[in-house]
Amino acid sequence: MVRRDTESTWPTMPSLLPRDPSLAGRRLRIDRPVSVLGRDPSSDIVVSHPTVSRRHAKLEWDGEQLMVEDMGSSGGTFVNGARVQRERLMPGDTLRLGPSIEYSVGVGTASTPLALAAKRETGEEEVKHLQVLLDTARALNAATVLDEVQEIVLQAAVRIMKADRGSVVLFDSAGRLRTAAVVPHDLSDAGWAEQSSLLERAVKERRTVCTGEEISPSQSMILRGAAMAVATPLMVARRPVGAPEDASFVAGLEVIGGVVVERLSRGKAFSRNDIAVLESVAADTASAIDSARLYREAREKAKIDHEMGLARSIQGALLRKPEVVEFAETYAFSQSARAVGGDLVHTMVRSDGGLALAVGDVSGKGISAALIMAMVQGFLGVLHELGLQVGELPAIINRNLSRYSVGHRFITLAAGVLFPDGRFQLTNAGHAPVSILRQDGRVDTIEPHGPMLGLLDGVTWSWEEVQLRPGEVVVMVSDGLTESFSAQGEEFGLDRVQTILKAQTDRTPMKVGQSLLDAATRHRGGREASDDVTLLALRYCPPPTRPVVGDQ
Repeated sequence: MVRRDTESTWPTMPSLLPRDPSLAGRRLRIDRPVSVLGRDPSSDIVVSHPTVSRRHAKLEWDGEQLMVEDMGSSGGTFVNGARVQRERLMPGDTLRLGPSIEYSVGVGTASTPLALAAKRETGEEEVKHLQVLLDTARALNAATVLDEVQEIVLQAAVRIMKADRGSVVLFDSAGRLRTAAVVPHDLSDAGWAEQSSLLERAVKERRTVCTGEEISPSQSMILRGAAMAVATPLMVARRPVGAPEDASFVAGLEVIGGVVVERLSRGKAFSRNDIAVLESVAADTASAIDSARLYREAREKAKIDHEMGLARSIQGALLRKPEVVEFAETYAFSQSARAVGGDLVHTMVRSDGGLALAVGDVSGKGISAALIMAMVQGFLGVLHELGLQVGELPAIINRNLSRYSVGHRFITLAAGVLFPDGRFQLTNAGHAPVSILRQDGRVDTIEPHGPMLGLLDGVTWSWEEVQLRPGEVVVMVSDGLTESFSAQGEEFGLDRVQTILKAQTDRTPMKVGQSLLDAATRHRGGREASDDVTLLALRYCPPPTRPVVGDQ
């Protein structure tokens, strides 16, 4: 049954104040004997919301009583949460059309707690309410951190409802209700509100609920010694974010948590004014909590962006320009799909005069992949400084990755050394095949010599040596290039790499590399690559042999 207060009177003409103006529009004055509410444009009061029936309900006002009658709506008409067919409305009631559109029933002039408290005929109770609202607003305005906001609303709620304990409960990132603040602070069970069935109902129905004639104290309330309780949801308006053409000023309500307070002894019922003031404080607090959360998230994002910028700078230093030697020209390109990536490109001059070069691809993306890339880059530098042969590199790197790498990370790696006399020694651990563009236009392909590094123990890798002639080009790429996909899902593939290499007339490493990169971009239809893209092109071009001048 809907609770009625037969002693309530109408000091002036009735009005309906939307609980969410973004959904239900402006305040409505009831100034005619019969007013039809509905979605139909011919209705006396048009409520343009899809959950409202075309002719939903009608209001009857005879100067003394305000009646509401459902007109066969699909969503139903509710007064104070109870579905009705025909019911008398009183100041302070909540009228709901369907599941979403709610109005506070009031008098023609403002009937919020703040307005009532500000009237000339204000009573002592309303003055106290006004003082609480002003104190809370002032404190919320001065609050700088989320914990302060939560503490302020909780103290106000306990004060307004003359309660013995209270709790602010917020949804966490996993969608679970978690206690954010509790009063008194020394409660043995600080998480009692998380299991409150009253709060669960308030959050689910998006309205304030309290124990009384309709709702009896739950078993858990009784066990913790509570006799009375009231719970109200914390709600914020959310406007959809999307393309400019889809922008809308219509907002939806999101419940971010709730407030629940309890009295330990049964006494005077919670008054309508008390509940209305609590709802006003909760509305302001929800906005303050949401703003504090957004501020905290913005600071965290700024910190992450700063750290990512540093990581990007460090990775840029690791992926430095290729070493310059007299017997080769080199071009390198590496682009991460994220702020930092897991592709590796490495060149250095060894103590034996050879030019070491490598291209690698760490599994995954982001910071974790970049850290492993940096570690392998360090391994390569040390091993080449020690003068180890190419064939020795995979086993040593694999052993160390197995020792230090976590999360079953692995790396594919093609590593080689070009000597001034044109000897090119290469080992390929699970990486994309290496291509050699020969003088006669042929493209030789060197397949992997073993599996990737970092996953398997007791594995061996072979290596091979090929002879380069002047003008011949070695090309190493990561699978971010060969696995570029078109809009139709077709892979770029190794065959296209070879076709483009065969068609090259300008064999400078930069021209060869740019031709491959441009072709892959066209294949993707201009879209960004979904994986890191790395390429290393090297042309063997020894200086001409100087003739030996004999004795005259």
